[in-house]
Amino acid sequence: MEVLFWMATVIPVIGAGGILHFRLKAALQGRWNILPKCLATWMAVCTALAGILRNKGEEQTGMILAALILFLLADALLELQFFAGMAVFAAGHLLLIIWFAGRGHHTGWNVLLWALLLAASVWVFRKELSRGKEHPGLYLMILYPAVLMAMVSMALTMPFMLGAEYLWAAAGAVLFGISDLMVGKGFFKKLPGRLDFLALAMYYCGIFCLGMITWAV
Repeated sequence: MEVLFWMATVIPVIGAGGILHFRLKAALQGRWNILPKCLATWMAVCTALAGILRNKGEEQTGMILAALILFLLADALLELQFFAGMAVFAAGHLLLIIWFAGRGHHTGWNVLLWALLLAASVWVFRKELSRGKEHPGLYLMILYPAVLMAMVSMALTMPFMLGAEYLWAAAGAVLFGISDLMVGKGFFKKLPGRLDFLALAMYYCGIFCLGMITWAV
């Protein structure tokens, strides 16, 4: 009941923040849209903090909270300087990878899954990478999907090896991963409005699921 009450309180705020972000971005000049965007991310941070306080940090989930705080910072930076925001996102992913690795469930299957997911990501950006001969710096963009897919591959195997409570980790990582790939595509060619909104919605759902890990484990 406590979990349901929290979700019923937080999810509408996240949804309202996302909608207001797009409305302000379309209607006003300046960076006012950062405020509702960060408000929605702040709800995911609060979700992680509430879970830690509820469970008294028994599974050392403080690293999940730290990662979400980095994502909050990255959300603001992304609107100001894209590559700075992506760098902070990568740092948050690294914290999640460290925490996931600490669960001790990683096997050779994680490496194989990571390689397959990374190959799929490279295929998604094949057109952008094809310009790497003229602009070698574009090849550096592979680094971010490499980190991102490492997180996703580790999270996907957790429910099978550690229990159903880790479904939050798997769902959050997959949603986050797809959202980030969409944002990356949008950097090179602006996404249609509906896809842009879908990417942000998947991101918010993803980080909320990651925050809920602290309630479940």
